Amino acid sequence: SSPEYGIMGPTIYTEPGDSIHIKLVNNLTEPIGPAPPTAVEYWNMLQNPGEHIKYQRYKKRVPSPAHLKVDEDNMPRHFDHTNLHLHGLDVQVHMFDPVDTHDPTAPHINIPPGQCYCYKLDIPSDHPVGMYWYHPHLHGSAAIQMWSGMLGLLYVGKHTLEKELQKYNVRNTHEFVIWDPAFQYVPNQPTHDLEVDEFLLGQTTLSKIHPFLVNGQINPTFTTKVGQVLHFHALCATVENENTFIVYPEGKQHLHDQAKIVPFYQIGSDGVMYSKPIKRNVIVMSGGQREELLLIFDKPGRYVISQQGIQGMQFFGMRGHPHDQILATIVVTEELNDDDKKKEEVVRPTVPIPSMTFTPGYTDEESVQPENIQSSETITFSMGANFDQIPFPQYYINGHSFSSSRSQFHAQPNEAREYVLINANHNAHPFHMHVNRFQIKEMGSELSREEYPVLNELLDFDENIWRDTVMVPPNGRARIWVQFKNYTGKTVIHCHFLAHEDTGMMATLFIGKKDWIFQLEEHYQWMMGVGIGICLSCLVMYVSRCCLGRQRNLLKKNNMNDEDDDVLYSAVSLNELKSKAMD
Repeated sequence: SSPEYGIMGPTIYTEPGDSIHIKLVNNLTEPIGPAPPTAVEYWNMLQNPGEHIKYQRYKKRVPSPAHLKVDEDNMPRHFDHTNLHLHGLDVQVHMFDPVDTHDPTAPHINIPPGQCYCYKLDIPSDHPVGMYWYHPHLHGSAAIQMWSGMLGLLYVGKHTLEKELQKYNVRNTHEFVIWDPAFQYVPNQPTHDLEVDEFLLGQTTLSKIHPFLVNGQINPTFTTKVGQVLHFHALCATVENENTFIVYPEGKQHLHDQAKIVPFYQIGSDGVMYSKPIKRNVIVMSGGQREELLLIFDKPGRYVISQQGIQGMQFFGMRGHPHDQILATIVVTEELNDDDKKKEEVVRPTVPIPSMTFTPGYTDEESVQPENIQSSETITFSMGANFDQIPFPQYYINGHSFSSSRSQFHAQPNEAREYVLINANHNAHPFHMHVNRFQIKEMGSELSREEYPVLNELLDFDENIWRDTVMVPPNGRARIWVQFKNYTGKTVIHCHFLAHEDTGMMATLFIGKKDWIFQLEEHYQWMMGVGIGICLSCLVMYVSRCCLGRQRNLLKKNNMNDEDDDVLYSAVSLNELKSKAMD
């Protein structure tokens, strides 16, 4: 765990051009925490959900757990098995075994208790410098392990970024990691009194202990001075929630008054720096996203960073979750006194924030151009509520729940593709693509912006920004342009609400030339039809040949009889018979 925050794993530092060697050891041998949910537990939950959820009732409840249909591939399971995903890095595919696999049938990397696995990944020399992170990603156990706090930070070229900030005298830098654990109280334990909660309670936001923590704490305090720039490396590591980041004077956050909001600046997103700061009043962050933020205050006092306004928009109009909460407090002290005026230049930035410039992670010339788009494809997130099927609810991409053996999407290295992301339901789905980035070209939603004002901020995007995760608005859409790198192999796209991913909302993406095995898998129904057709044709030909052969034999026999008759009644034969008769 991190010595600074106590819960997160150790921070990894690397540079462009490095190779990362990681030995992941699974020491999850102690039986702590919940067991995977069973059909009986799902059935019991369906009889009394615990709160009103606006599921469309496609089918009636079944009379007993034995009548439930079970999608085994997407049942939460293997809670003590694990693996590793380096979120946002431009590196080799590393979800399936082995790393960098090109086998379309490859299984997930799955590390049982007491065993280990070695990863070797190469950071490109031109990799953008910024903040990334890592977390477990074994299908079926990702959510429960993230609720447990299994995550950590990773920086590429952190010193390079810090030097750029320091030239403007920006030195007050902190990490700001938002996390939404789902805990249960466990009395009479000698070593602890909290454990991760049951999956079904965490998934349905019914856990009794589910605060938003920052750096593992409830409402931590940061300090700065008037005129000093406060820099946050911000990560939204939430499992099932999106978050707002709004700065208010303390006590004013309940007024929802735009005039009271303290503006701040974005200088990078998802590990990619901008060339210039962008001024914001509010940002909406979803699980997996990172932001580089600069704050500056012109008055002393206490300020708060608030999570608010998401209620009702995130999940079927439910107004109780995610609840509004103060994420952190900022204490701003007076400027230096007269005795310290000579040190004032150490506090204030050398230029105003809007005048700062940075080395961008990608140049303007690297933006995806319309003429380079080679194809367009639709990706639809949808949700089922069949009461006779578990997991419940059901989560789909293009009408299918996840199957490791099904290859749903294909792309070629170095090509540009357009994806239209559709969210068919009134709940939020953050879309994440592994080992490749994209630019957002369009966003929209059918929800009312008057009813859900924070939707305005969610739909406020810059099409030049590069991301690896985007929130697809409820009842909405997002159009993205992906520039695939030169990596090939089997990887995934998925919803980064990890309980959604664990129960079906994930799909495989195969990058590279389709070999004959892959084409066989993709066209097996067509090829089976052709094979059956060939067999039937051969059978017909065989029967036809047999019939023709029989007919030929009959004809031959008839011909032979005719020849005998001809011999019998020939002139020579008749003369011979006549001679014998006369004798």
